Amino acid sequence: MFEGIIDGLKYALKYERSILRRYLILGSFDGLLLTLGIIMSAIVEHIKVKDTEIAILSGLTAVSISSIWNSLIVEAKEKREEYKELERQMMKSLKGTIYDYGTKATIVLSAFAHGISPFLGLIVLYSYITTRNMVMVLSASSFVLFLLGLSYEGEIKDKIESGLLILIAGLFTAFLTYLLGS
Repeated sequence: MFEGIIDGLKYALKYERSILRRYLILGSFDGLLLTLGIIMSAIVEHIKVKDTEIAILSGLTAVSISSIWNSLIVEAKEKREEYKELERQMMKSLKGTIYDYGTKATIVLSAFAHGISPFLGLIVLYSYITTRNMVMVLSASSFVLFLLGLSYEGEIKDKIESGLLILIAGLFTAFLTYLLGS
């Protein structure tokens, strides 16, 4: 059984990397924008750093739990359907096979990736705690958001385009939340 679990993890990491990468990117994006939005409003409203920190940690925790649950529900349903379809096509049970363990590992790893990734927003929070400077916060978040866009697969041109699109979303979020705080 333990060997099956290890084989399932290897299978998931080898053949389901794109799913795991997507969940890492989606969760990170959510965490970064949440953190940036709260900080921009906190700067405008002159909210104490400690209060801002608590709000961000609470928000990241909530996003993390939401991400885990969403991923578990969506991936379990999708993978179950793929699994049933493959069994139907092969006209036999796949229980106990590497595909069975790989499917289960993918579901668990997806939930883990999506759940842990919002905490990338802590980088932006750290830049705020250490500098208390809006320009530094915007610079740090812009840099991390652009790098996040580069993590998509594809040609370098596509990666840069993704990085710029994600960066624009971050700047738009900063602008809107700054206005809301004003």
